[in-house]
Amino acid sequence: MSQELHNALIRTRWQAWTFIAAFGALLLGFGVSNLVTLSDGGLVKTRANGWDDFTAGKPMRALAEDLRSTPLAEWLGQRQREIGWLAFNDTGPRVQQGCPGWLFLMDELKPHRNAAQNAEERLDIALKLHAALAARGSRLVVALVPDKTRIERDHLCDLPRPAALDTRYDQWVRGLASAGVTVVDLRTALAPVKQSQGAAFDRTDTHWSLAGAEAAASAVAAQLKAMGFAPASPTLIEHHPTDIRPRWGDLVRLAGLDGLPEAWRPAPDQVAGMHFSASAQKATEVSADALFGDAAHQRVALIGTSFSRNAHFADFLAAALASEVGNLARDGGGFAQSMSEFLEQEAQNEAPTPWIVWEMTERVLQEPLQDIDRALLASQVALSARHASLAQTPPAKACQTAAGGQGPLCVEKEGPEVSHARH
Repeated sequence: MSQELHNALIRTRWQAWTFIAAFGALLLGFGVSNLVTLSDGGLVKTRANGWDDFTAGKPMRALAEDLRSTPLAEWLGQRQREIGWLAFNDTGPRVQQGCPGWLFLMDELKPHRNAAQNAEERLDIALKLHAALAARGSRLVVALVPDKTRIERDHLCDLPRPAALDTRYDQWVRGLASAGVTVVDLRTALAPVKQSQGAAFDRTDTHWSLAGAEAAASAVAAQLKAMGFAPASPTLIEHHPTDIRPRWGDLVRLAGLDGLPEAWRPAPDQVAGMHFSASAQKATEVSADALFGDAAHQRVALIGTSFSRNAHFADFLAAALASEVGNLARDGGGFAQSMSEFLEQEAQNEAPTPWIVWEMTERVLQEPLQDIDRALLASQVALSARHASLAQTPPAKACQTAAGGQGPLCVEKEGPEVSHARH
């Protein structure tokens, strides 16, 4: 603080003591907040790091990250972001405004060091997983979600998108397709929505709109059907919109503005509710394949990120397939979390999941790899070992009494494969 500023703020003794008391209270508040955090099991990164790499400053960086997440620091940070928005129309470092009313996640626009190498490593992981799953009898379809800043480029206004990112999507699609991995280019699916409705993403949200999610789900379902998916016992899933209500998306929360009165926040999206209802076939219409187990061979697992958990994407996919879809996606799951959890489950199952949709976002492709990304290779090895052990298992025979007392009907099983029923 310069002498001029000091003199302007503190002219009398009571002002000086007021300043000292306020500063002392702030320090005391930080101290109490840190003690509360520590007693509640906080300061996780600091305790996990210990004194490792002390000369490189790693303990202090870990402590700084932990201190930013203490209750008082979070409260002060929230107030700072709110004041920044109200006074300067500032949305903080992670969220930026494009055209009026349009918010964008800056993670999409961030160039990464060793971007090409990171993408190549992820591609190698995806190809090895595809091979391991195919060996078990699973069919994998990758659904690549393009950046919001790519699809809604006309709503960026003065917010620049680096030209280096222009080829990121195409390179990944070509890399998968050239190795025989089925990939759905969702740019094509979202284009008609963009053209007819002016946008395929919500203004205040990272994710696609209802119309965008439905179009993407329809494209993925069409690809599965083209590969031979057909539910043995179709389920009719109908949906219709309900009341339109204001909705503030996740970008308002990431900007730290969700605590403001509604009138002070960025303008909300107007989003319709959606009602889904399902009705299965009558028992008399159930096919023999459904009765004897081939229905299980039409199970669909949806693996991915928050895109699969928003705007009813999974519901739209189930409706388009006329089949239930097991949604294993995780919010903030990135490239690996949902797939990692799925592989752990799959390694414990004798029968493979026959259809797998792996939804992933464009923005994660070039990010630096994390331990969980590389751990997918270990999960792939465990899955391959499980498949090898099942291949050596003698065939099992499962029988049940046929209708009308005609004797047992049996199904022979060899590993994950199931033959047709016979007397």
